[in-house]
Amino acid sequence: MDAQAWVAARAPAEVVHLDVAGSGRPSQAVLDAEVAHLRREAEVGGYVAQEQAAAAVDAGRAALAGLVGLSGTDVCFSDGAGTAFATLLTAWPLPEGARIGFTAGEYGANARALRRLAQERGWQLVLLPVDGFGRVLEVPAGLDLVTFPQVASQRGITQPVEAVLAGGFPLLLDIAQSLGQVPVPPGCAAYVGTSRKWLCGPRGVGFAIVAPEVQAGLREPPTLAPTSGSGMLRWESQEAHVAGRVGLAVAASEWSPAVGEAAVRIAAYARARLDGRAGWRVREPGDEPTGITTLAGGNPVATRAALLREGYLTSAVPAGRSDDLAGPVLRVSTAAWVDPAQVDAFSDTFMACSH
Repeated sequence: MDAQAWVAARAPAEVVHLDVAGSGRPSQAVLDAEVAHLRREAEVGGYVAQEQAAAAVDAGRAALAGLVGLSGTDVCFSDGAGTAFATLLTAWPLPEGARIGFTAGEYGANARALRRLAQERGWQLVLLPVDGFGRVLEVPAGLDLVTFPQVASQRGITQPVEAVLAGGFPLLLDIAQSLGQVPVPPGCAAYVGTSRKWLCGPRGVGFAIVAPEVQAGLREPPTLAPTSGSGMLRWESQEAHVAGRVGLAVAASEWSPAVGEAAVRIAAYARARLDGRAGWRVREPGDEPTGITTLAGGNPVATRAALLREGYLTSAVPAGRSDDLAGPVLRVSTAAWVDPAQVDAFSDTFMACSH
């Protein structure tokens, strides 16, 4: 599906949606697939409906895994990227004294999981050196695992994933904010992500994609995930939001690289229009190849609320989102459905609403 057709397939919105980094706009087909599954659960029972949806869900697994060069049996669904991250990290076969590289831009919940497990298991956390934008400069030798988000929630900067992989480091890559907007390199030890952002699938569905050679060394699944099956399927809980998985399968099948490319193009235009407005400054380079623009300088919470009253949906990212934030920022994330005229109108409204 090209970008124009993808946009045309979206369900209607009551706002100018500039928050795909928070939760994107699903298509009408995604909504229809979810509702149809829920109806089927009412008609034949939840477990029979799940069996009948298995082929569709498996197609979704294959579509996700194919984006990083792996297969459907390498995918484990969960309720979100954070759960997938914590589950994988808990299962990773790292001995006492293992050294794990991470960044100050790590998502807050993931950073807390890292610190808790490091304390419990005697791991050493190594803060990776970064530039002024939070981009990794180098990875020290002797690390047993490296983990960071390819694109962070609080700043639209892409990390040099290929350079880290070239150094031979096993990389657990958070692609919650990257899959669906920027290319995700193959070759990582594992990936964690979510349905609801740039893929524009349902909320409440996340996933891990794990290379087969890594799966072999993982600790056994927790007792709360008693399903059977091969590969990563045995890590899934029997109790699940199956309708959401069906919707994600549709969303993954609709997506194409052209959708992400369109998001990056309009973000470059937005940064040029917004930088310096009412004293706010854009925190990304103008040509950074992501769809996320973050602004600092005013009151993000009050400005977001004022913008929403005018029909513009944005995000106020709190300082607690990551260790590298000195204060909250306003996030504007522009998907393929945003056009220059909307950015121009938003810029004027942004000036009027700034606090």
